[in-house]
Amino acid sequence: MIKYIAITCVFLLSMFGTSLKSQNTEQHRPGEFLIQLHKPDDIQPLKSQLQKKGLINIETVSKRFNIYLLTFNTKALNQQSMLNDLKSDKQVVNAQFNHYLTLRGVDDSDSIPDDPNFSSQWSLQNTGQNGGTVDADIDATDAWTITHGGLTVLGDTIVVAVVDGGTDLNHQDLDFKHNWDEIPGNGIDDDNNGYVDDVVGWNAYNNNGSVPVHSHGAHVCGIIGAKGNNGIGVAGVNWNMKVLPIAGSSSNEATVVKALSYIYTERERYDNTNGQMGAFVVSQNNSFGIDQGNPDNYPIWEAMYDSLGKIGVMSVAATANASWDIDVVGDVPTGFTTDYMVAVTNTTRADKLYSAGYGDTAIDLGAPGTAILSTIPNNSYGTKTGTSMATPHVTGSIALILAAADSTFIADYKINPAEKILMIKNYLLQGVDTLPTLLGKTVSGGRLNVYNSIELLLNRPILTATPALLHEEIAPNSTIESNLTLSNTGNDTLSYKLTIPEDAPWLSLSSDTGMLIPGNSDLIMVTYNDNGMDTGLYITNIHAITDGAGSKDIPVYMHVTNFVSTQQLENNAVAVLVSPNPFYGQTKISFSHHQTETVTFTVFDVQGKKVYHETKTIQQGTGSFNVNGGGLPSGFFFYHLNGNRWSVSGKLIKK
Repeated sequence: MIKYIAITCVFLLSMFGTSLKSQNTEQHRPGEFLIQLHKPDDIQPLKSQLQKKGLINIETVSKRFNIYLLTFNTKALNQQSMLNDLKSDKQVVNAQFNHYLTLRGVDDSDSIPDDPNFSSQWSLQNTGQNGGTVDADIDATDAWTITHGGLTVLGDTIVVAVVDGGTDLNHQDLDFKHNWDEIPGNGIDDDNNGYVDDVVGWNAYNNNGSVPVHSHGAHVCGIIGAKGNNGIGVAGVNWNMKVLPIAGSSSNEATVVKALSYIYTERERYDNTNGQMGAFVVSQNNSFGIDQGNPDNYPIWEAMYDSLGKIGVMSVAATANASWDIDVVGDVPTGFTTDYMVAVTNTTRADKLYSAGYGDTAIDLGAPGTAILSTIPNNSYGTKTGTSMATPHVTGSIALILAAADSTFIADYKINPAEKILMIKNYLLQGVDTLPTLLGKTVSGGRLNVYNSIELLLNRPILTATPALLHEEIAPNSTIESNLTLSNTGNDTLSYKLTIPEDAPWLSLSSDTGMLIPGNSDLIMVTYNDNGMDTGLYITNIHAITDGAGSKDIPVYMHVTNFVSTQQLENNAVAVLVSPNPFYGQTKISFSHHQTETVTFTVFDVQGKKVYHETKTIQQGTGSFNVNGGGLPSGFFFYHLNGNRWSVSGKLIKK
């Protein structure tokens, strides 16, 4: 928001002209001017001219809009005269003082936590401390102007799983996911998830709920989510979030698989119970591996990453702590080819690749991992170095990005978790700060920048379809048309392509490709032709693929029936009420009709699979059917009521 306001102000100054010049009473920073140039190439000749007048420094404010900050020696400078000179220069579009600002009820200091050791956390804010390079960090303080993490916009408590040797459950600066459905110490699986006494995490070594104290694991947890702005210790990438600790990072591969299976169970339970049980795990951290391991020998471990990805959990893995080309020598797990893993190497406070694995195919990006200050057991803090420290920066960033996401993205993530978590991975890789030391040695060629990734998400194009579900009743051997409107409600241009499955020749579109700038819409004519088809319900999807907004399926239902107009002709209309709709736990479909008869009630999902079916005799007057949403995922459903000489269909939305 600040960026857009600043740019707008630059143009407004030129629009108002001299009426503002005589009233320039705002306080400004001595010797500092903002200028906007016609072309970026104009900066060099202008620099040569201005150095003779006391120019000290030029800082790029906006490369996109050719805006620069100029700093002069104030002792030898008439500031108003210099401003006039800048305004008269042919290369300059706009020129102004760099003014002081005052806050209007928003405390920007919220981006700098009061944790006493934060100044030593160079990976989050690098000011050049201890010989570092200024801004060689993940831009956490910029990201915190948008979100501190912890909750999605729809109210989900975000959880990051950490598979390690253990942690410190009693550390004052760490916050862990608590399973309130489990009674501690009673030896009973109270919540029926298959794990006894898993009150706070799980011990995959001993198959119990006792997570051991472990320095490495506590350090990793703190990087991801040490409590921020609590006046204690350090801050994590997320200030307010829950960590799910699982002991299981060594010993043998079976232990790792058990640990990953626990994560899957908890996220699946969350989805299946609409958040009433389980944990909303969005990423999981693996700061361990097998040096020069052959990935082909570990198909089950890699398949677990695939399974987690399909339900929306991205796995983040640390590569080897040695200068090896992983593409050549191999590594487990960072040599895996699964799309649902981010492989991380280690960068220093000077933005250099540390002694760690690399590979322009295997390793996705770098992240700070050298001399990282974080939590260790017994309410203490210490520094550690390694890819183990780089990886949780990325794992925590995934959680922070989802905390910043808008309601449209989170709703889509719950319906299409695999696709949306891959979009998050793409934003991570696209948002990096490119580094010479990582070019040709990682997929992205850069180091993590979580703020850039959040900006990519928030400024993405968004494809919406109206209506979200197409439903038509049609008489046999007929042709009808309906409208489908595709809109771009996001902030960037998108192109789309529409496809229909080959087994749905009864459906056709007036157009199957297009390009939409933000705020624009395309009207697509959808034609239904049931010539030669039997009566019944036909279900398909219009599949929309975009270049920057993922994909979208628009469910299409065609009900071929002999009774399309019977209700109206016989004055025998059936009134239907669905309440509540959308619904969480249960919804009731009530209807009134004019005779005693057998009524069939069926519910289909968007793929056409029958998820509920019931037939019963309904007395004249009012009848009803109930749908229990406990076992249904969030999304769209389609119901169909069928009487002796009438039928009614409609849409259900499970939250």
